[in-house]
Amino acid sequence: MPDIYDVAIVGYGPAGEVAAATLGAAGHRVVVFERQHKLYPLPRMVTFDGEACRTVQATGSSVDKALSTAVTLTACHFGDAAAEPLLSLDWSGQQCGFPAHSSIVQPDVEAVVREKVDALPNVAVYRGTEAFGLTQHDDHVELTVRPKHSTDPAEERTIRARYVIGADGTASFVRQAAGITMRDYGLHERWLNFDMNKLTDLPERFNRLIMIMDPKRPHMYMPLGAMRQRFEIRLHEDEDEERMYDPQVAWDFLRDEHGLGEQEMSICRQVVYHFYTRVAERWRTGRVFIAGDAAHTMTPYMGQGGCSAIRDGRNIGWKLSLVLSGAAGEDLLDAYQAEREPHVSAIVFASDGLSRLVNIVDPDEAEQRNHAMRNNLNPPPPPFPKLEHGVLHREADSSVAAVTGSLSPQGRLRKGGAEGRGDDLLGHGFQLITRHTPRLTETQRGTLEAIGCSIAVLEDQADPDAVTDLDGVYTRFLKDHDADAYITRPDWYVFGTATADGLPALVDELAARLHLTDERQPA
Repeated sequence: MPDIYDVAIVGYGPAGEVAAATLGAAGHRVVVFERQHKLYPLPRMVTFDGEACRTVQATGSSVDKALSTAVTLTACHFGDAAAEPLLSLDWSGQQCGFPAHSSIVQPDVEAVVREKVDALPNVAVYRGTEAFGLTQHDDHVELTVRPKHSTDPAEERTIRARYVIGADGTASFVRQAAGITMRDYGLHERWLNFDMNKLTDLPERFNRLIMIMDPKRPHMYMPLGAMRQRFEIRLHEDEDEERMYDPQVAWDFLRDEHGLGEQEMSICRQVVYHFYTRVAERWRTGRVFIAGDAAHTMTPYMGQGGCSAIRDGRNIGWKLSLVLSGAAGEDLLDAYQAEREPHVSAIVFASDGLSRLVNIVDPDEAEQRNHAMRNNLNPPPPPFPKLEHGVLHREADSSVAAVTGSLSPQGRLRKGGAEGRGDDLLGHGFQLITRHTPRLTETQRGTLEAIGCSIAVLEDQADPDAVTDLDGVYTRFLKDHDADAYITRPDWYVFGTATADGLPALVDELAARLHLTDERQPA
């Protein structure tokens, strides 16, 4: 066991897995503590966007394996009691080189990330182990752990780490030990979830995601990968939660509402979920950070709980990696909350608003809602957020351009004799995509080397960094934004675009925004 780890991670769900894979792949010494002995074998998170797929591509052993049973979702519908859509959110198209939205099987996705982590000799994962003590010092954190449910002092041990990430869920020990409180926005719902194994093909209508806003009992259904179906129903305030675990409750609802029974399906999982709208007031205290459900909880109407946790893990992962390598100063770590909290808060509150729309149980109020939605009397849903703060290029007036902070594209490239997804050929870190050979000083090229930034030259094929844009994805992006070059971050967000003449200044600004040190070493 090392004298001191670079990072200790408490909790090994999506946020912890992605953070461990990101830091471990960069060569840092990482230790992970997870209370459960084994990967939870049943689905929980189900909706996955293209951004999350791209992160799994970077942090997993095989994104194609992770998505082998996924189903593309082209829309999210909100319907009346007869399941006639009143509002349909367009989820079609591509994002980051993947379908914009998919229905996935969470254990399939987690398995490939854990497979990647297990292959890293510098990452140690201790399952069936819980943390119960945390003490911060000037240059490290002490974390005391023990086997799950153990009360034997002889089984306790204390490790030291330069930083700690608490990705240990809604009841986070790390968050509480760090003295971080959650802001609670007063929403609490109980929904019964039952995931079903499909024994035969279901009618076509079940191949969609729809929230049915029936004031008698709001409910929903959607495909759960290719082989399962998810159903959820809202519990009334006076309903006994324990009774909801009786399989007959599921069968009665499926028979009465959908005409389905044991000939078509079997029960995979039946559980009551409590939904809250909460966001942590702080995401960092000294050398301790929180991520995922430890930092925010939301209702499921945006399908973004798991995706947001994955964003957290990737964001803090690449920032800590630069600081630990000595390339960047610690001030960079302040950008973690500055970037993630506004972004996830926009999603949390949009989902909260949809929740209050869906869960109207007064018939008259429900009819007024339906009338307004049928006649487009309500304002449209807000656009999905992009990054607006932190490590981003600023215009002359300090504003952020529309393209800055948006997701960068990923297409197929040819480089040398290899063809494939762009990130697989260029690497999963910073990328400089440029039409022509960049005119940079040695210092500026040193900046790109220090942060592990790859260069892809699209048009000057004699350049050693030349690539062929097989589908024109990167070329179209530059044309659409009237640019000669752009830089994308390791979490796929556009740092900024530039003309050929403006590229040197963009690289200099990146170095400043990252708080790069003078003694930087190549990443």
